[in-house]
Amino acid sequence: MYWQSPTVAIGSETVIKVALITPEGSPWTNSLYKLADEVRQRTGGSVSFVVYAGGISGDEIDVLRKMQANRIQAAGFSGVGLGILVSQIRILEAPLLYKNYDEVDFIKSRLMDQFAVEFEKKGYILLGFAEAGFVYLFSNESMTGPEGFDPLKMWVWKGDPVAKSSMDTLGIKTYPLQLTDVNTGLETGMINAFYSPPAAAIAYQWHAKVKYMLDYPLVNSTGAFLIKKSTFDSLAEEHQKVLREASALFCDELVQISRRVNQEAREALKDAGMVFEKPTDAQRQLFASKAQIIYDDNVNKLYSRELFDSVTALLEAKRQ
Repeated sequence: MYWQSPTVAIGSETVIKVALITPEGSPWTNSLYKLADEVRQRTGGSVSFVVYAGGISGDEIDVLRKMQANRIQAAGFSGVGLGILVSQIRILEAPLLYKNYDEVDFIKSRLMDQFAVEFEKKGYILLGFAEAGFVYLFSNESMTGPEGFDPLKMWVWKGDPVAKSSMDTLGIKTYPLQLTDVNTGLETGMINAFYSPPAAAIAYQWHAKVKYMLDYPLVNSTGAFLIKKSTFDSLAEEHQKVLREASALFCDELVQISRRVNQEAREALKDAGMVFEKPTDAQRQLFASKAQIIYDDNVNKLYSRELFDSVTALLEAKRQ
């Protein structure tokens, strides 16, 4: 399904096709519809969006191919898609590096301009950061019993080196699948575990197929809204200004909505009978000891040592 603002003016100068992997009815998709209406209204119908939601345009690799072919001009991406273009951005998803949302916001604000330059070199304009929220482990098997993580058959997003290396380092068996195949994997028993923010687990209906959540945030799932530079450059200067301003507000609002719905999702999961498990002392020690190994593994593969050291120094100074 795709959605188009019913009040788009006929003969619009520019129609921007936007892809999202998030489902219809989710807060992320609903917020984009709101942005579409605002841009249309503020440009007098000269710029309009057609939104392809729910992964109808394929996974994020498919969307990037379609953007290169100009079949899609803008998209909301998770860290997976963003990292294909600019691998350094995965520093925002370094496991256990950020303790809270305040730290996430702080580092994003410090790195925004730097990442914007890198995306522009690749032919994209970074219109704003978004996020899906802090990620937790979910499983149909207890994760804190005598066997620990051994019974887990963990989904990892196919093509995501951060998730794969992190789970491997933690000794968790992984099964790479595309996002659209997770439900089938859970139903068939190919996998019995996944990682996700609470709100996304509900939005994709994965939560209905598991019993346990490890109540220990591992990483903040970042995201961003990109538009092709060629499309952006084709807009009138005043319309570029509208799109930048409206997108910045859209992304800021979406971050706040995401944080609120994730808190609400936690309560909904509890009400539905999800068992919230606290990690054992041994598991906490495992996470702490393996985090540095994960960082070292990703240095020079995804981000430079200089960038990692800069971010950790900023965080250490902020915490004092």
